[in-house]
Amino acid sequence: MYSVTKHIRSQMDSFSRKERLIANYVLENREEFLTASIAENADSIGVSQASITKFSKKIGLKGLRSLKVELAKEHTKSDKEVYSKSLSPEDTVNVTMDKALNNTVSALYGTHKTVSYEAVEEAAETLAAADEVVLFGIGASRIPSEDLFLKLLRIGIKSVVPFDNHVLLTKIPVLKEGAVVVLFSTSGRTKEIIDILKQCRSHGVKTILITQSISSPARNIASIVMSTSLEENNIRIGTMTARLSQLYLVDVLFMRTAIKSGDDIFEKINDTHEAVQDYKMDQ
Repeated sequence: MYSVTKHIRSQMDSFSRKERLIANYVLENREEFLTASIAENADSIGVSQASITKFSKKIGLKGLRSLKVELAKEHTKSDKEVYSKSLSPEDTVNVTMDKALNNTVSALYGTHKTVSYEAVEEAAETLAAADEVVLFGIGASRIPSEDLFLKLLRIGIKSVVPFDNHVLLTKIPVLKEGAVVVLFSTSGRTKEIIDILKQCRSHGVKTILITQSISSPARNIASIVMSTSLEENNIRIGTMTARLSQLYLVDVLFMRTAIKSGDDIFEKINDTHEAVQDYKMDQ
């Protein structure tokens, strides 16, 4: 499930000096923070009471009370609830299924709390207005790029998924004004993705990057960044949950783009649905 401490760690690079002071104190002195008043905590950290309230809201909570509630939830978890998420040879089928479910729920809820609403809206407006959309991801990150391609097809937005990075690199210089490149990268450190972003920037092509909420070279180059939750680096579990987080943002981005794409959007969705109904077998 959602972990406020993991969320705080994932946002550390984006915090100001004061916010980092608060974050470090919360992470290192959780029990003291929970039991102390806001005035006592402010005095211990060396910041104002207002700064603590603003920090709570910056990480997506309603205020200090909500922050303390989330911290208390983690504090009272039993050992069973916080068992290792990694694969183990001793796992039974039901344990494996529980681990997969818990990781999925944690990733989706964490991404829901992490992604910026402003980034989602800006990305949707960019796609709705685009003359052409280029979608790309390396390895497992190619899956969400193909999913978004199929969804954009339903609402009449022209898009393409190049089959390798060389094809995309040669396409970028001839993209017309109004084109946008959407990239998926779990780490934001994949060399091919970084090279593509640099090429886009040098040719004035707008980019949308979907990546984990941690400092990376790719985040510093992209025009718009949609962040997924930061998952723990255990035995390939992270790759599975990262893919699900990306697919969740694909759904969100598609829905917002559809809403911004004109009054005839539902007619387009219905027409594209009906186009393949003759291929469905009757019972």
